[in-house]
Amino acid sequence: MANSSTTATHFWPTSFKERGVAVPFTTPSVAMARVRNDERGRLELVISGLSGGRGVYVIGWSAVPETFKLTVYDRVLHEHINYIETVTPEEVRLAALRAAATGLAGDDAAEAAFNSSTRVTEDQIRTSLALTQHLVKSILGVDLDIGLAELLMPSGQQKVQNLLGRIARTENIDPETLSRVMTEWGDLLDALGVLEHRPRGRFRKVLEDAHHFLTSYADWLRTGDLAEDHPATLIADVLEETVKSWSQAFQTTDDYAHDPRATIKNWRNAKPRLEALSVQIPWLEDGWPAIFSMWETALRESHEHRLETVATIMSGLPLMPRDEVPPNTHPRWMEFAKRLSLFAARNEQRSQGDINLETMLRQEQVLARSLG
Repeated sequence: MANSSTTATHFWPTSFKERGVAVPFTTPSVAMARVRNDERGRLELVISGLSGGRGVYVIGWSAVPETFKLTVYDRVLHEHINYIETVTPEEVRLAALRAAATGLAGDDAAEAAFNSSTRVTEDQIRTSLALTQHLVKSILGVDLDIGLAELLMPSGQQKVQNLLGRIARTENIDPETLSRVMTEWGDLLDALGVLEHRPRGRFRKVLEDAHHFLTSYADWLRTGDLAEDHPATLIADVLEETVKSWSQAFQTTDDYAHDPRATIKNWRNAKPRLEALSVQIPWLEDGWPAIFSMWETALRESHEHRLETVATIMSGLPLMPRDEVPPNTHPRWMEFAKRLSLFAARNEQRSQGDINLETMLRQEQVLARSLG
């Protein structure tokens, strides 16, 4: 069903739920499309600019394979997503990992999916260890010099328990309560990482990738012989504003680590705030890893291909939802939405025809990089 409105507000969603989650399709015609739950909880695809149209289109999820000529991988991905009840970035990512693991999107994507899946447990343990090391150093002034191999041994576990016992006595906290808090805190930091420790955390890495992209993209804008009012500048403008929200979210997360003593003693209040941040950050970053991967691919191609990549990115540029930005920035975000709407009116040419093999293979490489 097509939404025929041409107002900018159709390009500026009210909430993350309305914006939906980016789907890593390899079929060029649905690149940058999103999936979301409708008012009845059913899945639907949100896509802009079909056949040169200016509006935002909404298509029932079950009708997607009938509407578009999908690659075999995309059909499998579509089927995996079909089982999702509540759409979230993590649920769609897990579906993509399962689909990519089949090898239908190429060996590189399969390897990236396998590595990402097998790294989860180890990263969880390393993050928990990093949090413990940070706590021991901050409260006891002791360096907990222990590796993952030693931690898995009874002697290593005893060393950690002894130090946590000292913290419990020093802070007059029940040892079982401290153990529970550390477990819950570590779980919440699983994909976010612990301040100044390894692993960095998947989402903290995306923030680093954002800064790298902005530098690379700014260089291209300066040297790409583009007009000052070229629509390509919108991508950098939107990302710069989005990074402010990402950075603030991580700063708040890290504030709890800066003062771990207060965080432990006030865990009843800290926990829900950290839970909210662990939910918010994936939504803030959703869609951008694929964009960064697209650009890395485009840098190896011609200037014309970079312009094509810009047009593809613009077709699914993830504007921050209205409810997620400070009220004083609403005029700026409305300006972004208007610029995006004007670009769609002039330039959107999304085909529903045959699959372009070269573009599809390029999208498979984008998928492999974004899953890594």
